[in-house]
Order: sequence, then C-alpha cells, then structure tokens
Amino acid sequence: MKDVWKVYFNGSFGGKSPDGSHPGQVLKLNQKFRFAGRDWYVPAAYLTAKGLVLDILMRADKAVLEDFCKKWEHLEDEDVPNDVFEQAERENPLAFEFSPQIELNGQTHPFSQGHGLSYHPLFQNVAACEPALDEDEIDFDTPTERAIIDHYGLNPEDGWAIHRYSFPWKTKRRPKSISSLALTLTPQPVRVPGAEFEVQKPGDIFTFSHNGIPYTLTAQNLEPQTLPKNAFSDARFDFPNRFTAMTYTVSPAPPKNLISVEDCAQNDPPVEREAPKDYPFMPEAQNAAVIGIIGGADGPTALFVTAKSEDKTVLTACSALHFAPPKKITWRIVFHETPFAPETFPLL
Repeated sequence: MKDVWKVYFNGSFGGKSPDGSHPGQVLKLNQKFRFAGRDWYVPAAYLTAKGLVLDILMRADKAVLEDFCKKWEHLEDEDVPNDVFEQAERENPLAFEFSPQIELNGQTHPFSQGHGLSYHPLFQNVAACEPALDEDEIDFDTPTERAIIDHYGLNPEDGWAIHRYSFPWKTKRRPKSISSLALTLTPQPVRVPGAEFEVQKPGDIFTFSHNGIPYTLTAQNLEPQTLPKNAFSDARFDFPNRFTAMTYTVSPAPPKNLISVEDCAQNDPPVEREAPKDYPFMPEAQNAAVIGIIGGADGPTALFVTAKSEDKTVLTACSALHFAPPKKITWRIVFHETPFAPETFPLL
C-alpha cells in the first residue's frame, strides 16, 4: 500500500481521499507515555487544510495477549451469556475506550471523527489462530495494519490498538505555526455488572452497595407493555414485542449515570417468515442484523417508554423483548465506572 501515508482529514486508513482534498503535512512527534496502566505512542500528526489528524497507538504485550486468548478460548461456545462477553471485553488488552482532546497553541480542540484498527501478533496466519477463531472471521493482518507497523517501526511481536482522530481548526485557515500541542485522554465508563434481584409489585425494595455506600432501590411501578406494530420495519421477520417497564427510585441519589438497571434475560430472536411463493429466495437472518434490529434496553424499547412522573428521581428500566410475557424477570444492577482519571500529555 504505497499510498497508505497520504493522510486526509476526512479519510480513514488506506491513503484515499473521500472528498478530493489534499493530504496533510507530517509533523513528527515520537511521544511515548504511560496511561491507565498501558503503554501509548503518538508517532506523528498530519496538518491538513481542515484540521489536524493525530495517530494514537496503544501497545499490548504478546504474553498478555496469549494469556487472554487462553482464558477466553471458550467464547466460541454458543451458550455463553452476555455478561461473560462483557467481562472478556473489559479484560481485552487491545480494548480501551477513550475520548481524545488536543490543546493547540493554547486552544482546546475536540475531535470530529475517529477510526480504529487492531494488530494482533498471534493471528498472523490461519494455522496459528484456528483454535480460537474461524478463518473467515480473521481480520488482524491486512495490508493496512502491516503498513502501519512497518512505517512507524513498531515491534511486530506486540499487539497494537491503532486510532486515528481528526481535530478541526478553530479558524478557517490552518495556523501559520504550531508552538504547543498537548493531548488529553479521557477514559469512557465501563459496564460492571452488579447484583441480581427480582421485584413482584410496587413498593418492593432491593438493597445493594457500591464502594461501601449502601443504596436502596424501590420499585414504583411494573407495567407490561407492547411495542407498536411499526416498531420494526423489516417485513421478513416476526419480532418479539412484549416487555415490562419498571419505574424505580434509588436512595440516596447516586452520582449521575453511575447506576442503571437491566434485564438479565436476552431478547427472543426474531422468527423468519415463510417466503412468498413468488419470491422463494428469502434472505437468511444474520446475527449482527438481528441484534441491530431488536436492540437492547436503550434500543427500540426505550424509544416507546417514558416515565409519566416529572420527578427526575424516578427512573425507568425495560425488560428484554419476548413473544409472550415471561413468568418472572430477573433484573441486574449495572455500574458505569470510570476507573482512571483524565490525563494530559505534552506532544510538542
């Protein structure tokens, strides 16, 4: 990929301009630092007419990746619950969600778009990864990833999470000079499943704690509901549309966005309708499409549910979608934790 280093403000990786703009001018930085217990490397920025493009790389040691793959090799099993997948994602050495911001010449610049790739040293050939992944799912050794590793002189024995972010200029034109440049990384909250509980009627309570602080959840209302027929637009499937909306309060009031409640059960899968006689080749359902169509507690269900009370302390949780109302619902407390504080690192 000889054009991979033609970096564009609105482009991803691969050196192709989506809007006919000119590539950016490279500004070598070669800055390394530690953040959130991980090694980071910012090799270069690219100065374009619209803004600055920054490559932010996170390293993962090969031995750590090997241990992770051995621990979670059973994820290929079909009956692995969602909370197990979430735990594996939290422990993935190449997975770390953050929001970047730069300070350029004393002015703060938020990013407008970002792209990401992963380079995994254990999956560089089919034979090496057959025990863990199906051959068709391997996407760790494309020409783009290899070009990035080679161009920046990275150790190919390590794993690398490769991020590219675009930061628009504050003015209509590119600054004449750059006297200072700093990067602030803000970790995104991670989901940490808590205790499970059941409530049968309004007034039922459940007690739990977080960081030594006791909380009491009180169910205010439990209301079976049905999604409208137009909730799903794909005529190829019948979708589950029964759910329960629970309104509740938590005392004392927790910090904003710290706690949410979800159903431990998963949505019923949609049922594919029989193909019409004049159209016998009905497309098959794909797992990713099914998940996207049904969504979760913050997907289509939540769009049709609003708490009737104007009291902002009254919260709403939606159960999974089913074809028939379930006999009981087991709820789960979920904590949205940010284990690391934001940090700023000088780049220039």
